[in-house]
Amino acid sequence: MLYKFIRQVDALEFLLDGSLKFTPIPELNDPSELVPNVDFEAVATSRERLRRAGYSHADMTHLRRQGALLRRLAPHQQAISTPESADMATEQIRSRVYDDTRSLERMLRQTAELMASKVGVFCLSARMDSLPMWAHYADNAKGVVVEFRNLSEVFRGDDTGVLRQPTFVRYEREQLGVTFDPQSHESLFFTKFEDWRYEREVRVVLPLGECRVVDVAGQQRMYTFDVPKDLVTRVILGWRTPNSSVNSVLDYVSSRNPAVEVVRTRIRNGNVVIADRVIS
Repeated sequence: MLYKFIRQVDALEFLLDGSLKFTPIPELNDPSELVPNVDFEAVATSRERLRRAGYSHADMTHLRRQGALLRRLAPHQQAISTPESADMATEQIRSRVYDDTRSLERMLRQTAELMASKVGVFCLSARMDSLPMWAHYADNAKGVVVEFRNLSEVFRGDDTGVLRQPTFVRYEREQLGVTFDPQSHESLFFTKFEDWRYEREVRVVLPLGECRVVDVAGQQRMYTFDVPKDLVTRVILGWRTPNSSVNSVLDYVSSRNPAVEVVRTRIRNGNVVIADRVIS
């Protein structure tokens, strides 16, 4: 089960139809995600480590995924094709082409910014009983939570290891950013600072080019992607959801996706629990 916290009940109209909104990275709620992190010293350190130790077989798995991601999102930035073996990759990183760290840092930053600009993110949580989540993302428990089951049946992943699959966010004290470490590109999409750990966030990352563009009057354009409606299993009402919103939820469910169950929460001993089913 994965959960989408909703502030405004009107958003249910899309979700109950199986229409998911993918948010461009600059519009996410963490300001640190606006600019990809590329650090000169970290780039140099990662290069020297690989020159000294060479690429491992595990490194090659991630390097191939990185190459696949570049081909999808930033093909013009891929000046050199992915080496076929660990020995070839090690020989490549030891060449003089990689001596100019400042130029390499600039190239990595440009590539990271381009890739980040090409994708949208659908953000969920692995839990529905987080009090801070209800406060921050569901209008102090006056909103709702939409429960999804088996999203991985639609988003099965691909050879990038990043796109089209539900992936848990990693929470770190320091965001190390993009370096020559073959796995570091994942930090663009799946790392946040430790302060956000309470979210237990799970993300699906999708190229914006695969989304349907919806222009909403007076708002930023929306990028949506359709999934089967039966992946939505429940709408969970906050313990402070007003009766007018409850009635709207029931109307939306009845007209859009009648198989969805509507339940109500309450606080018991400081915990968020399901109280009962709501029947229209």
